[in-house]
Parts: sequence; structure tokens; C-alpha cells
Amino acid sequence: QNEALKLLSKSYNNLIEKEIYETFDYAEFLKNNDKFDNSIKIYSEVLGLIDFNHPLYPEATDGRGVSYERQGMWDKAEKDLLESLKHSPEQAYVINYLAYSWIEQGIKIEKALSMLQKANKLKSNDPYIIDSLGWALFKLERYKESKNFLQSAVKLMPADPIVNDHYGDVLWMNGKKIQARYYW
Repeated sequence: QNEALKLLSKSYNNLIEKEIYETFDYAEFLKNNDKFDNSIKIYSEVLGLIDFNHPLYPEATDGRGVSYERQGMWDKAEKDLLESLKHSPEQAYVINYLAYSWIEQGIKIEKALSMLQKANKLKSNDPYIIDSLGWALFKLERYKESKNFLQSAVKLMPADPIVNDHYGDVLWMNGKKIQARYYW
């Protein structure tokens, strides 16, 4: 990973002319390799060169929003994620990321649930979205409904520790203590 980072960073920095898509790809590469501070700078460069109508706008605001969230800068993250959805409201994974973040913070859970229902229609059978939908219902203490979604998510991703933890939690709340311990 370090070698890849060095090589790509060197190659990018040696470009005489950096096109907008190359710059965006470099920001994505940095974000995907946990170099969030640097990715925020590069995404910001991209956003400084384009306007709201540019096709990269929702992707750049989403990428920078994720990087802000990973750096603990929630206000900036939320602003960028909402801006991405303002441009392209049908992005199921951006909806999921924002809604799940709200759920984890214990805020806007009803709104998150509504958004996740939309995301689930856009990307049916996606285990991450199904898990988030079940988790929103769990946080709203709708345990019986939550169990159905979380059970589907664990069937789709049986090795995922977070999905198993969520499913264990809902089993516990539905009185299935032994089964809950198994999933935990």
C-alpha cells in the first residue's frame, strides 16, 4: 500500500497538466487509502474548478463528505453529503452513508428511515442498505420489523461483524437470548 501511494503520488505530481478527471481520480485514490486530509484538499481543488452542474459535482462532494466524516468533522461531512444528494437525489449509497451516520449519532432517525426505504427501493437486496434499514427500525424500538431486515442482511453477509452484532442486538430485544449470544 505504501509503495502504491508513493508511486501514484509521484506520478500525479509529475504530470505537467492535471486534468479535472485525473485530479478527481487521485482524490478518490487517497480517500480509498485512508489519506483523508490529503483527499479533502484534492476534492476541494476539484470543487473549486467545477460548478453545481458538472457531472463530477455529486461524486466530489460525496467523496469529500466521506473524508470529512472519517476525520471527525461531521458538520462539514453532512453538508457535503446533503449537497451531493441535492444534485443527484437517487444515489442509494450516499443516502445510506448519510442516513446510517445519523442513526449512529442518534439524530434524525425518522428521516433516516424514510431515506433508507427510498435507498432500498433504488438498490434492492443490497446488504448494507438492508442492515441500515433494520438498524433504523431497531433504534426506533420497532424490534419485530427490525428483525426481518437484519436477518436478511446477515443471510447476505454472514461474515460481517457489524451485521452480526446488529442481528444479535435485535434477537436479544425479541427475547431470543441464546440466539443473540451465538451471533455476538
